Amino acid sequence: MRAITTKGGIQTWINTRENSFIEQYFQTDSLLEGKSLSERELYIAQSLVGRGVLDKDVDQGKSSYKLNINRTRRN
Repeated sequence: MRAITTKGGIQTWINTRENSFIEQYFQTDSLLEGKSLSERELYIAQSLVGRGVLDKDVDQGKSSYKLNINRTRRN
């Protein structure tokens, strides 16, 4: 398990599957398209959205995800 600090300054714990998902898809600050994810990855992404780790943008029925973490603080 690992702690992540969101932009609001709230720390939340993420498990190893969520951590590997973040490391795999969010090495850069780019958007992640929802259509490129499997059903399992969509579930992980949605659970991270619910906890404030990811932001979800929906535009014309297409979803995309981006990190919502505080970059000024290192854990």
